[in-house]
Amino acid sequence: MALFLFHGQEEFLLEKEIKKLKNELLDSSFASMAYKVMDNPDYNDFIACIQSVPLMFGNTLSVIYLDKYLMSGRLSFDDKQIECIDESLKNIPDSVNIIFVCKIPRDENKKADSRKKLFKVLSKYCQVREFLQYKTYQKELNSQILSMVKEKGLTASSDVISLIIEQLGANLTLIDSELEKLQVALHPDKNITKEAVHKYCSSSEDVFILADLIIQGNKNEILKQYNLLTEKRHPLEVFSVLQSNFQRFIFIKSYEKKMSAKDMSYKIKLHEYIIMKTQEKLRNTSLDKLLKIRENLINAEYKLKSGQSFVSDTVLELALLS
Repeated sequence: MALFLFHGQEEFLLEKEIKKLKNELLDSSFASMAYKVMDNPDYNDFIACIQSVPLMFGNTLSVIYLDKYLMSGRLSFDDKQIECIDESLKNIPDSVNIIFVCKIPRDENKKADSRKKLFKVLSKYCQVREFLQYKTYQKELNSQILSMVKEKGLTASSDVISLIIEQLGANLTLIDSELEKLQVALHPDKNITKEAVHKYCSSSEDVFILADLIIQGNKNEILKQYNLLTEKRHPLEVFSVLQSNFQRFIFIKSYEKKMSAKDMSYKIKLHEYIIMKTQEKLRNTSLDKLLKIRENLINAEYKLKSGQSFVSDTVLELALLS
């Protein structure tokens, strides 16, 4: 018997661990019959699953997603049901294995609610593991990406790993997809170069790069990056993220002489290191310029949403360049 409780935002590593356990715990000959996935089941299905007895020799593995039960303000079981769940988990057969999962959307400042009775009961019997989302400034992210590179039979220098992070951010699912693209594009070569990253990993979803280019005023690169982003996202979605970025820039620039980085970090819920890096980035940029950029973004978005213009690319591109 193996019981696990996985929760957190780093979906790539969480799902990777589930696949690993599936391979370790199940006989490949019976895997299709011995493996079950449930998405926020009601009580009857939930209790039936954890009380089930294998119909054949060998292990079974159930993966039960419980985000609607383990995050605040969503589904719940009553006290009597919790007692029954507790008793059932206490008596699970040795051949039954269950992974309880609470996946949290990326970039949301949320956690599984450890105060919930279900969380407490599961924690009594399960190996609990939290999969925290990596941040771009964490050194551990570089090590994780290097490990992913090696798993695909590739090599990369530390400078190339840093460039991958700059291009793609900290989304491991996206990075894994881009590494697969590099694996095919470089074959039979194994070494990833900076040139290869620029050539094949140009589909960056990181709007922060676009914000930096706007501050720098590099018009050719602004349009290039904007076009790459809008291949996968609606232009208004890109502008929405830009608006948030520049609102944050304006706050940091406005209060850099009035508040410490630590105080600003607490105020706007952003890591102190990011505050300091942003201050450094904005050192030669005036508050007036930031306000003007945000005004242009707001006006362009308003024209589209109010029907004053129907040519989205032209309006938004002019706003970015003006």
